[in-house]
Amino acid sequence: MPRPTRSFSRRVLLSQLAVIVVTLALVTGVFAWMGGRSVTEVTETKALATARTLAIDPEVRKGSTEASAQPAGEADEAITTPLLEITDDLRASSGIVFAVITDDRGIRLTHPDRDNIGKRVSTSPDEALAGRESVTHERGTLGETVRAKVPIYSTADDTTVVGEVSVGIHASVLDADLRREFLVLGSVAILALAIGVIASLALGRRLRRETLGVGPEELAEMARDQGAVLRGLDDGVLAFSSDGVPTLSNSTAEQLLGIAHVEAGTDADPDAPSRAEVPEVIRRMMLEAPDHGALRRRVNVGDRILLATAVRVSRDGVSVGGVVTLRDETQVLTMARQLESVTSMARALRTQRHEFANRLHTVFGLVDTGATDEARNYLATILRTGPIATPVEGIEVLSEPYLRALLEAKGTTAAEVGVSLSVTPDSLVLGRVNEPEDVTLILGNLIDNAVRAVVTDAMGGMGDDADRTDEVFGRVEVTLLGSGSELHAVVTDTGGGVEDADVESIFDEGVSSADDLDPDHGHGIGLALCRRTARRHGGRVWLLAGHDPVLGGAGFAVHLPDALSDDTDDKER
Repeated sequence: MPRPTRSFSRRVLLSQLAVIVVTLALVTGVFAWMGGRSVTEVTETKALATARTLAIDPEVRKGSTEASAQPAGEADEAITTPLLEITDDLRASSGIVFAVITDDRGIRLTHPDRDNIGKRVSTSPDEALAGRESVTHERGTLGETVRAKVPIYSTADDTTVVGEVSVGIHASVLDADLRREFLVLGSVAILALAIGVIASLALGRRLRRETLGVGPEELAEMARDQGAVLRGLDDGVLAFSSDGVPTLSNSTAEQLLGIAHVEAGTDADPDAPSRAEVPEVIRRMMLEAPDHGALRRRVNVGDRILLATAVRVSRDGVSVGGVVTLRDETQVLTMARQLESVTSMARALRTQRHEFANRLHTVFGLVDTGATDEARNYLATILRTGPIATPVEGIEVLSEPYLRALLEAKGTTAAEVGVSLSVTPDSLVLGRVNEPEDVTLILGNLIDNAVRAVVTDAMGGMGDDADRTDEVFGRVEVTLLGSGSELHAVVTDTGGGVEDADVESIFDEGVSSADDLDPDHGHGIGLALCRRTARRHGGRVWLLAGHDPVLGGAGFAVHLPDALSDDTDDKER
């Protein structure tokens, strides 16, 4: 029959008591050793200080000097009597056991037992007579004592030793002080043990309530299951309490949000890093989520664009919190925009190829019929006007193939909706684009937003019933300048501009749906992608302050530090 196991709270209680007992034993032992050492040092210091004071007394120095000058053991009462008065008064006032004064041969001049005067001391005086102080625990004629021995110097000079002073304190005094220290320390240890037992009992009782009687094995199994589920999800998961405090997260969510591990529990410090680092927009989504159904939004967190889905959780009709799942759509959206730009350029290149084939056929026909002069003039015209007729005004100032193809493609699509796209005459790019996908993504998004702004502004003033056939609504101008490896670009339009309150928010989170086109210069995914891509290359995208004095709309500027390579190097290769 299996042996019944103790409850979880009982095991915790016993473990705590064992830790408390061991800790108290160690602490008590350490403090007992320290207290004993401290009491011993105090006693030794007292004996040494008393001996030093007695050794420098003028009467003591005079008496020892005179006794050392006489034959051994023949010091008269005129010498010993004053010294006995000094040592007797000292013993009576300080509580020491004895204070013995000797000459330079170790013969006692004073002693509590007058019969020992004139005899050699029972313990060796060599250290003191050699000019060195010492503190020892020794047994003499008065029992075991802590004694200090200090040399006495002659009154004639301060270098000649003429005797010693030996001061003793009974070891029983030291033992009494140690017992008093240990008694206090033991009382404190017993009191601490009692407090620890009471605290452990209270903690065990609360633990039973909090765990609902679930043991550690069951809790461990639940934690393993939870961890397996969270790690098995490709999406980020954030759990919140009913008041919006994060209580749980998996590693994917922490990686997407760029935060440290989210602390569990709602009693944590409001200023804890876990709360401060969770973006406010995600917490707000959880609080705004409906009781039934889900709330979905795209949000910008750092350089990432995340699809967040917030769902509230209720139990017995009472809200107990919510869950927010996060999916990284940055790469998908970036690739989609890059593919869109590449598709536009491919369409323009196909058009160029078709037009170029037609012109080759024309040249071939002229040469075949012998009209070489007409063929020469026709080719000269092609060289002056470019390979294909393009709706982009001023594009001939650009020779970079990727930028030219992008502008020709965007010019064609802009012309289809009644917007004129042009390149300013002061544009000049001599190098070649290093990262055509990213450069065309940024410029393509800015041009698309500008075209949309122009059309939206024009449609707002014309009404829904206006005839849009062959109508030119406005203009979009692009300025491109290359300086070494740096590429600078400015895209301006004749749209309605951007309100001052929207200067920063236009680069924030937005929507990306076919039914909700952005009327105000990209309050959506496009500008967020532009800024993210530019930052990845060490550049930036920003809104130009104020309205353009000529066009009257809005302008966006781009700076990419390493977007271009030297055109001459490409030619040599």
